[in-house]
Amino acid sequence: MADKDANASHLEEAEQQAVSGTNTQDWSDSEERALVKRIDWHVLPVLCVVFALSLLDRTNISSAYIAGMAQDLELSVGARYNIALLLFFVPYALFELPSNLVIRRIGARIWLSGLIIAWGVCVLGMGFVRHWVPLAILRILLGAFEAGLFPGAVFLISSWYRTYETARRVSIFYMASLFASGFGGIIAYGLSLIRAGDGIYRQGWRWIFIIEGAVTIAAGFIAIFTLGQFPEKASWLSSREKRTALTRIANQHGGREYEHITVKQSLVYLMDWKLGFYALQYFICASSVYSLAFFMPIILREGMGFTYALAQVLTSPPYLVAVVLSLLMAWISDKFRVRWVILCTQSVTAIVGLLITLYAVPPGVRYFGTFLAVFGTQANVPATLAYGQNQTAQPVRKGVVSAAMIAVGAAGGVTGSTIFRAQDAPMYLPGMWSTIAMQMLYTVGTFSMSMYLRRRNRLADEGQIAALEGVEGFRYAP
Repeated sequence: MADKDANASHLEEAEQQAVSGTNTQDWSDSEERALVKRIDWHVLPVLCVVFALSLLDRTNISSAYIAGMAQDLELSVGARYNIALLLFFVPYALFELPSNLVIRRIGARIWLSGLIIAWGVCVLGMGFVRHWVPLAILRILLGAFEAGLFPGAVFLISSWYRTYETARRVSIFYMASLFASGFGGIIAYGLSLIRAGDGIYRQGWRWIFIIEGAVTIAAGFIAIFTLGQFPEKASWLSSREKRTALTRIANQHGGREYEHITVKQSLVYLMDWKLGFYALQYFICASSVYSLAFFMPIILREGMGFTYALAQVLTSPPYLVAVVLSLLMAWISDKFRVRWVILCTQSVTAIVGLLITLYAVPPGVRYFGTFLAVFGTQANVPATLAYGQNQTAQPVRKGVVSAAMIAVGAAGGVTGSTIFRAQDAPMYLPGMWSTIAMQMLYTVGTFSMSMYLRRRNRLADEGQIAALEGVEGFRYAP
């Protein structure tokens, strides 16, 4: 008991030292590298797994659609499929910021685990619906429960890592999840072959939801014991490791890392015009990503003439290649401390890929275009989130920034769900050109903002302006 009390005392002292003015570095570089590696293994793996399940659970509707759900629930009538898609994003947008206000008070482990279990129940329920309306209602609930995971995870990651450690970690988190979900089409095809019992249970598409929902529920219960916590609650750190983890972040950002944020503070932070820009850029990323995720299996089957089985299987390779290339670009971004060049390169690659997919004649060449399009759009999701976090000085604002960006990105999900209309098949010309135009806007906007931020850094270096973002010594990372 005495040892436990002494350890608690040391941890309390570490927290107080980290948020006071005595943030002196008393650790070696090798000690810090070992700590960061340990943080990586405690924070990232479980987040990667549950986010992979999140992506599978929100996008598996496209696989179920071509596996027979369209006929059984009459989803192909009018805009029913589009409605079922977009209804997910309404609560997804509304509940993201409130979730990030709650996560600090309840704790990441308990809050996020509860959300995982809840949305797993929703997915499981989709396997038993007999009409498209209950499906749409469950999609609404799914959006509400999934809303807290992504911004909460980004907030959690940014609380552990320094500015030029963040992009690679956010990319690892997102791309590891994308790698797993990249097998979604193959998994869905295998599950759709299940025929158990009589009646509706012989409809293979139902087993996509039933099995994946059950797996998600199980993962939620496991996460209660394994999901990472914020630094001040990390019981797996020694007192010295905890003090080091807290201090190295507090030193960089010049403010308290672990105070609770109020609604009033959040509203003040939301008034920053730069946050509006970051949110717009993420809106473009989300629109492009979701449009490809929801409609690529349909485009492969209807637009390129592949069979059902082949269309399911061919959705995976572009995502798997995107993972490798995206992680490489994130490493380059952190290694050479450059953001805008990487972001613009990826958006231009997406534009080229979309044009090839749209106008090339041989199906093989058009399919190659999807590799470029998927890489360019997917890689910019974590990169854009890291970009917004890196331009945010005060740690207490990071949760607001990530939640606001992803909430506006949810509106991009609505756009991505509607710009590819059934009447535009098989070329989907309006949807493709809308996505191309948004990527062009993204490229110009990112370049312009980055030049502005570089100018502000230069003026601060010359002493012509006061402390950037109200924090002495802070510099943007464009």
